[in-house]
Amino acid sequence: QSTWEIGRAMRDFFRALADATEMVEILERPKEVQDVADPEECKISKGKVEFTNVQFGYVEEKNVFDNFSLKIKPGENVGVVGHSGGGKSTLFKLLLRFVDVQSGGITIDDQDIRNITPDFLRQNISYVPQEPVLFLRSLYENISYANQGAPEEAVYQAARSAHAHDFIDELPQGYETLVGERGIKLSGGERQRVAIARVILKNAPILLLDEATSSLDSVSEKYIQEQLKELMQQKTTLAIAHRISTLTQMDRIIVLDKGKIVEDGSHESLLKAKGVYANLWSHQSEGFLID
Repeated sequence: QSTWEIGRAMRDFFRALADATEMVEILERPKEVQDVADPEECKISKGKVEFTNVQFGYVEEKNVFDNFSLKIKPGENVGVVGHSGGGKSTLFKLLLRFVDVQSGGITIDDQDIRNITPDFLRQNISYVPQEPVLFLRSLYENISYANQGAPEEAVYQAARSAHAHDFIDELPQGYETLVGERGIKLSGGERQRVAIARVILKNAPILLLDEATSSLDSVSEKYIQEQLKELMQQKTTLAIAHRISTLTQMDRIIVLDKGKIVEDGSHESLLKAKGVYANLWSHQSEGFLID
């Protein structure tokens, strides 16, 4: 029995050693996004966003963006549509500095985002990802994470505005309920409501929505669209949506195709142009694609 135990211990030791080797390789990789040596004071307040001659690619052989430029006025609401792989989500990653541009630049309120630390940058941007990330903590902690100094009533009000309060109140432990790893104990729609409550609580000058209502039922989506519409007032908003009916009230809609803006205008003007946007609209509203 002792010999058997020694053999099993050696096997577990070498397995752990192999796992540790892989982890060390990951930890020793240089950070892709480096903090500037002497960061500037963050001056973001109005939310004027500008992409200038941006070039970026995940691999050297293929660029997602090549000489890409886009100007967004303070408080302007812009919808982003296009086929999969067009660069919509990458646009958000660049703005949040999850990755850095290879050439060109991105400025917010005329300040290059590479000259401030990512922490200060992200404090001024609210983000609802397509798959919200929740922590193995209580629902209250997951919502208040967006603004950890907020009073309790502000957290509860944000949950009510996101139509999350009702389902939270029905749970045995209410706001103290643990959501599980990555929010596994909640449905997709419930996770998105918590993410939207975070955005409402944070109240940052720039708002990024990546399919923010994709996991909601039609009734909940209607209520939350109304809340988001109110939230977007006086905020610079970029919203990605595959259901383009949710973007019809935006100030502008840009259509991305292979990293380039192929159309730019209001919902009505893009329909009249009878281009890519009109094709997508016909497909979704009438159930067929125009040749």
